[in-house]
Amino acid sequence: MTFITNFKSQYPKPFSINLRQQDAPTLLFTPKVTFDLALAVVNKLVFAEKSRYLSEAEVAVMKGAWDDDEYDYIANNSTYSLNYLQRGIAPRLWDLLSETIGRGQRVGKKNLRIILEQFTEEYYIYNFATNESQKSVEVKGSIPSYKANFYGRTEELAQLDELVTKQRCVMLVGVAGIGKSALAAKFLENLSAEFQPNFSCLIWKSVSHAPSLQDLVIELIELIQPCESELSLPNNNTQAIISLLIKQLRSRNCLLVLDAFDALFQKNVFQEKLDYSLFFRRLIQDLNQSCLLLTSRFLPDEFDDLITPDSLIQELKIEGLDTKSAIQLLTEKGLTDKENCTRIAKVYRGNPSELEAVVHRVNHFFAGNAKLFLDNKSTIFSSKFEAALNQMFGDLLSLTQRQILIYIAEEIVQSQKSIGFSKLLKDMKSKHNLVTTLELIKAIEKLERQSLVETIKDPITQEISFNLQPIIKKYIEIDPIGAVHESNNCYPKIAIAS
Repeated sequence: MTFITNFKSQYPKPFSINLRQQDAPTLLFTPKVTFDLALAVVNKLVFAEKSRYLSEAEVAVMKGAWDDDEYDYIANNSTYSLNYLQRGIAPRLWDLLSETIGRGQRVGKKNLRIILEQFTEEYYIYNFATNESQKSVEVKGSIPSYKANFYGRTEELAQLDELVTKQRCVMLVGVAGIGKSALAAKFLENLSAEFQPNFSCLIWKSVSHAPSLQDLVIELIELIQPCESELSLPNNNTQAIISLLIKQLRSRNCLLVLDAFDALFQKNVFQEKLDYSLFFRRLIQDLNQSCLLLTSRFLPDEFDDLITPDSLIQELKIEGLDTKSAIQLLTEKGLTDKENCTRIAKVYRGNPSELEAVVHRVNHFFAGNAKLFLDNKSTIFSSKFEAALNQMFGDLLSLTQRQILIYIAEEIVQSQKSIGFSKLLKDMKSKHNLVTTLELIKAIEKLERQSLVETIKDPITQEISFNLQPIIKKYIEIDPIGAVHESNNCYPKIAIAS
């Protein structure tokens, strides 16, 4: 707050900073002003003065103004009405931005970008020129780069920025290819460029190879602070090694990212799952100013009781790209038909990995003709998505969960609409006499968490109904490894048209 007050009081109006000649090289470090960078600066100022971040609707209006889009276009590419955005959100947003970054000017749709670019650039120059005590951020581990394939996610980045400052553990959860790792990597990239950052050390570690608990702890210790020799580690004493890791993390404010966290809980070895569960419980409880950021395709059962409104761990479910960002991805990959790009984005629920796989095949097999591909009523999925579903159906889903998915797929084929909970409950209990209401509810809850079913709530009756993504429905139809219908002879393979 002190920095922001000093910054605004010293430069109350549009300004220029006269640097000494010896300071000139500093300008080389001024980053290119992107919307994400400008949004991060605005969010910091708004939070400092209003104790909140910009809402999703406010971000949509601001991004539209940045891109010089009309209000009807902004509304069409969001979940909000034109009237709500133009007459409700926009006037209050311009008041807020005029107060925080206007410096005497009225901020509006037409001049937003130029004011934002100038303000953000001078914000960074001011930090370089005046903040001699600037903290440096140390980056450890190989953070993957997604710069060429990162689209949208402004709202998620803002949410993540807020969560990691309040929670000791944040878990990014979503289906394969949805962009969890890309979001985490982009977030760390933004943090590494910040002035006065909340963390002095950013650590990236992929655990997709599912190491043993002791191996993982040792790897983390040597990554955070390399030991002179292995003799400095407590020999064959897992708890002592864990204590050493916690001591390291408590000695400084670190953000530790464990990518592909779910791999640690996919082994069907009870003792290993228990050891990891106890380790992470201790780690989360003992962290002080450090934070743990996990990317995972699902929430492990061992963490169910840790996710509560007042707990130190927060789950952030990652959905697909917004329509505008999905269309941008498809356009940059070679598809130019906006109407059919919108249809493709909807079918594949904005999943970046699946959109890239689709556009590659449309370009290769359909000569880039998106309409021809859609008219062919084809639903395809990538090998990555198929492998993830193979594992889920083969190892992670119970018989009841598979039965629910098959039932929903079968009903959707017949009725072409989502299936209400009351109908699902009645039909499933009549077909499977041993299934109780509690078993069905718990099975559906897990399917929701794993993003295998879509939940819709009727605005009038408030009843929930269930649907499947087309690619999930297609997988159930194909059943490539025979895991969907395994031990479930009451259901023949489903004939699905697309």
